Amino acid sequence: MNEDYKDLPVLRVSKVEERERLLAQTMAHAEALDAQFRVVPAGDRSSGAWKSPLALLLFLLAGAVAVVPPSWVAGPPPPSIQEQDLERGLRASIYLQAVQVEAFRARTGRLPEDLAEFPTPAPGLRLVRSNTRVFQISGRRPGGDMMVYDSAHPDPEFAAAAAGWTGESSR
Repeated sequence: MNEDYKDLPVLRVSKVEERERLLAQTMAHAEALDAQFRVVPAGDRSSGAWKSPLALLLFLLAGAVAVVPPSWVAGPPPPSIQEQDLERGLRASIYLQAVQVEAFRARTGRLPEDLAEFPTPAPGLRLVRSNTRVFQISGRRPGGDMMVYDSAHPDPEFAAAAAGWTGESSR
């Protein structure tokens, strides 16, 4: 076989010698660039010496702040919930459930069997039906005794406790 036919698929773009010459030039250029960027100038060697100790110092400071945060980082403690706040919240949630029961009765013509029939029942409350029109809703106070809303004789304190939530003015 002759030299002209070394790269036989019919479409010869270039001759073998020309490709070998271009490949040699490309390899020489790559080696020159590699050698150029591999050399670090003598004056720049000390410029990075301060980065490692600074990074270590910042890491140790961050660890100390994470383990024992100073007061200016942690901020003030959250307010604690007092027993009177819990009782007012219970009173308001009982009243809002009673309003839902009244709305349910107006919509369906009957009292619900349980508070679970509502889309958002308040946890810890219980509905007791006395007859088809009168009901009681009860919940436990923080001390353990029961708080009861009676629809026949509603206590005005229930409406006053929920006034801020419902937008009504307390009377």
